[in-house]
This record gives sequence, structure tokens and C-alpha cells, in this order.
Amino acid sequence: MKSKKILALLIAMVLVVASLAGCSSKKEETPATTDDTVKPTVAAVVDDKEDTTDPVVAAPIDYANFKIDVAAIPQEKLDTTLYVAASVRGLENPYIATIDEGARMFTAWLDTIGQKYEYQVLDSGGVNDVEIDNMKQFSAKANGNAIAYSDPNESAIAPALAEAMASSGGYLGTAWNRPEDSSVTDYNPNWVIHTSPDNVLNGKAIAEAMFEAMGGEGKIFVLQGMLGNTAAIDRYEGLQQALAANPNIEVVADDTANWATSEALTLVETWLTQYPDVKGIWCANDNMVSGALQALDAAGLKGKVSVVGIDANTDVVNEVAAGNVVATVSSNGYLQGGYTLAICYAAWIGQIDPATMPIEYREFATPATVITAANVAEFQASSPSFDFTDIFWCKAD
Repeated sequence: MKSKKILALLIAMVLVVASLAGCSSKKEETPATTDDTVKPTVAAVVDDKEDTTDPVVAAPIDYANFKIDVAAIPQEKLDTTLYVAASVRGLENPYIATIDEGARMFTAWLDTIGQKYEYQVLDSGGVNDVEIDNMKQFSAKANGNAIAYSDPNESAIAPALAEAMASSGGYLGTAWNRPEDSSVTDYNPNWVIHTSPDNVLNGKAIAEAMFEAMGGEGKIFVLQGMLGNTAAIDRYEGLQQALAANPNIEVVADDTANWATSEALTLVETWLTQYPDVKGIWCANDNMVSGALQALDAAGLKGKVSVVGIDANTDVVNEVAAGNVVATVSSNGYLQGGYTLAICYAAWIGQIDPATMPIEYREFATPATVITAANVAEFQASSPSFDFTDIFWCKAD
């Protein structure tokens, strides 16, 4: 009996010691954090090191020397019907006809690489709402497989045209007209580029050529283009700069003929009755040169009055060669139509990403040539020939 009591006492003592040991080990545990932070395991540390490894970064594109890699175009793209368009205000304008010809030169190149496509001219007839609606319908049917050149009828509608294309995922390049407070970056990546020759420079250059032919003095008529049109505004600014440097030149009549031959004819006929001693006529484009020449011819003054314009329409270039026009400017509509589409094509096939391109390769001037008696023969003998893989060849230096 006594031995049993001793054994029970020993067991109780063991249990007490074990209990105290348990309490001691709990006090040594790391308390839970209040922010649920978990210490990383070894595996997590390894993963963290992998995340800090610098990713492989592709070399930046040398856009000045970039060329479309035809061999790298996915066959899926080549087999997809690409909808191609030129949005213009009317092919009866000889300059705009060259844009269409340039676009067709580009589609001929598409034939050589095996690209399926459909081409069409979106003729607005010079009506803003029609041009916007044309673009909406064209882009919607293409389901993103669309590229287009557009010469916005007026500056204000350029963003609407870009929005119409962006809404369907296609790619648009504009020329000439765009609001000053807008940018191609407003519709990334779908508004790919906006280009234009330097209209201020060209308007000034033809004015200076005319003033020189006039001997630096005399009365002139001024035929402006469409008043809401960027090209018209900038060319007129160039004229103003030239006039500021030539105080002996007097503007006796100044009005818009809206780019139109018939309106120019009517204005010049009227002005000649008031100022038969006019010595020069500055025209913002060659269509209006044609109207001015008709009026001068009817008055027996063709070849006696210095006339200048812009666009290098074939009939006006011929008049430069004949000595009846002092100067015109080739803005190279073939280049504008063809290369705008080529750059948009590079975006569609994924070889360039407009959203990451430097702005100077999205908004830039295209080259222009002043044509006078000194170089008209050379100009007439030349014919356009382009390499549409070299897409930024169209960028003026």
C-alpha cells in the first residue's frame, strides 16, 4: 500500500514537470504578425531572384533605315483580304488624281508580294459629312483589316476620320489638313501618320519667284484656296511673309476661289476690268492657275502677266515650259498616296507599332519641288518609281 502511494506521487510530479515544459515552449514561439506578413520560404526567395532578372529588351528600331521585311509577313495576313482606300474630294482635280495613281502603284506592289486586297476611292465631293460617313462605312465593313489615305476636306474633320478608323481597328494616314490642337497620338495606334509638305515655305517660294519675274514691283491678284483648309491657310501665310519683304508689291484684289478653276476664272475676269495693268497673279493651287490663264487669254494678256501656283498639274507644268506660268510646286501626290498606305500597311502586318514610334516619324513633312523654267524639262522627263518597302523614304530631311 505504501509503495502504491509513492508511485502515484512520482507520476504526479512527472506530469507537473511536463506541463511546465509545455508552457515554456509556447512562450518561445514567434507571435503572429498583425499585418499577415509571411516570411518567404527558400523557394519563394529563389522566385524573387528570378523576378529581378533583367528582361530581354529588343533593340530599338532604326526608323530612318527601316524596311518592310516581306519574308516575315505572316501567311495568315497575306491570305486575309485587306481593304485599301483613298479618301479624297474628287478625281477631277489633276493633283488628287495623282494621289489615286500613287495608291494604285502601292496596290500593284501588294500584287507582287501576294497580298489579297480590295481597293476603292472614297470620293466625298468636297462635303465634310460625306467624307466622314464614307470612312465610317469603309472601316466598319473591314473589321480591322483596313488601311486608308485621307486628305480631310477641312482641318476640323481629321479627328473624326481618325475616330471612325480607330473604332474598327484599322489604320489611317492623313495629309494636309489637321487641327493645330490635335495629334496622331490622340488615336493610338490607329491614326498612324499625318504628313504635309511645308506649305508656308512653298507659298512664299512661288511668291518670291513671281515678284522677281515682275521686277520687284507692281499690282497683283491673290486667289486663295478653301478658307478652312490648312494648306490654304499656310500657303497664304507664306505669301504674307514674301509681301512683307517686298513693299513695292501691291495686292489690289484678294479672295478665295475654293481651289476651283471656274471660280478663279470668274474672279480674274471681274478683277481685270478694274485693274487691266495687273502684273502678277498668285494662286494657292494649279486648278486656280488654269482659271486665271483662261481669263488672261480672253483679255489678250496670257504670257504678259506673271502667274504662279502649286500642285504641278500637267497642264500647268506645260505652261511653265511654254513661258506662260512662272512657277508651280510638285508636292508629289504619287508619293503621298503610295507611301501613306505603305506605312499603314507596315502597322497592319505588325512590323511597326505606331504607339511606340517617335513623333517625328508620325508627323512630318514630305518633299516638294519648285518647278520653274530652269528645271521644267527635267521634271517632265522624269517618271515616279518607288520602293514601298522603304517606307520612310517619303520623309523630308
